[in-house]
Amino acid sequence: MRLFSSFSGGKESCLALWRATQGGHRVEYLLTMLNTTGARTRGHGLRRELLEAQAEALGMALLMGRASWRGYEAAFKRAMALLKKKGVEGGVFGDLWLEEHREWVERVCSEVGMEALLPLWGKAPEEVLEEFLAEGFFAVIVSLKEGMPKRWLGRALDTSFLEEARALGIDPCGERGEYHTLVLDGPVFRRRLEILEARPMRHRGMFSLETLDFTLRDKDGRLPYNLRP
Repeated sequence: MRLFSSFSGGKESCLALWRATQGGHRVEYLLTMLNTTGARTRGHGLRRELLEAQAEALGMALLMGRASWRGYEAAFKRAMALLKKKGVEGGVFGDLWLEEHREWVERVCSEVGMEALLPLWGKAPEEVLEEFLAEGFFAVIVSLKEGMPKRWLGRALDTSFLEEARALGIDPCGERGEYHTLVLDGPVFRRRLEILEARPMRHRGMFSLETLDFTLRDKDGRLPYNLRP
């Protein structure tokens, strides 16, 4: 099936995309919603340039829409309708267990005449993070909810992070918004994204890593790193 990926730039959307391709589907487009200014992603607040770089690293076409939270659904459906005209038959989403998210995804896809694919649905968060790491993805934490350990900002996801999250009683995948990630490399990436300069900032109860400079590099087997602002 020809698909688009509902793409946030984070770990679940990348793993779901990978799962879909491994299942024989053709993921042809990334769909990302931006804020009304078009400067940042609506969900995670990432700079649009980072998403454009990820799309280039993945070798995929990127479609970006703009929306307020109030107008999000209508804008998302307009973008899906445009993709349907290009022959796209469905979307792949990285939701795990929030039933209201699944109901929304399935409803909006149905209303546009598309199928919804949720390859991670029902998996335990620990299993998802373990699979993400085992498949060779590399991501760093770029935003934290207030109350989360500030030392996590810029940290690479690895097995020690999983153990620490478990010990603190925090959802390992941050499904309640505890943290968000930026994926820099993985098996579906043709090139890797490298952050060259970043600084911490606080905005609306979230601690974020503002990326100031980054580049794309050929994949050379370099070991993952922790990004410290």
